[in-house]
Amino acid sequence: MVWPGAVPSAPGFVINLDTPSFLLTVAGLALLIALLFLLRSYTRSRRALAGFLEATAIDIAFLVFALVLVLVLFFEYPSGNRDAWALAQVVLTGYWLTFSIPVVTVGFSVHSRTRGSVAWKLPSLLFAMALFVGVFAFWFFVQ
Repeated sequence: MVWPGAVPSAPGFVINLDTPSFLLTVAGLALLIALLFLLRSYTRSRRALAGFLEATAIDIAFLVFALVLVLVLFFEYPSGNRDAWALAQVVLTGYWLTFSIPVVTVGFSVHSRTRGSVAWKLPSLLFAMALFVGVFAFWFFVQ
């Protein structure tokens, strides 16, 4: 897939968006947004919308962050460098999203259902950040 204005990347550090993982990330976000619009068009129930948003808000936020990060890296660093490539790999390999989304979703759910008496919101976010740094370090130093 050739993007407008794309400049050839340096060998070894190509940020490529023509991958199944990028397309699946876009498709997952598009599906969640389509479901949101479908729910809004078929029902005006605030309770249904609140339930949907409670269940998917974390997923949507992570997917938007992931897509924005990869697109910014692709367009701002087309010639690539080790940092940009490693950051893109954090998202494109899917490991960070696969483990962070469920942990943060559970953390936020437990926190809200217990009305803050079991404070799992901040620890789950810290876990997601630590995992991001860990996966980045793997791609930067090991690969």
